[in-house]
Amino acid sequence: MDLDLKKILSKLEKRYKIRLPRNVLAVDYGERGDLYIRFRHIERPVGEPTKDGLAVLFYDEESYDQAVAVEVLDLTRLMRE
Repeated sequence: MDLDLKKILSKLEKRYKIRLPRNVLAVDYGERGDLYIRFRHIERPVGEPTKDGLAVLFYDEESYDQAVAVEVLDLTRLMRE
């Protein structure tokens, strides 16, 4: 499957009014249609689900100024909307 990460990140930014890094360290696409994008390696990231439950934003427990990863729980739904 071809993933357009720029488009996915743009949709997330627009939907949640956030700014995400463009340097991607790792990507994992799951069998259930979930997508995990890591921007930085943090030993214990803290996850914060979005209000609509479509994504989880991960931050460094020391600093919440920039996301270190994001997990989209239903990529098909995000791209459809």
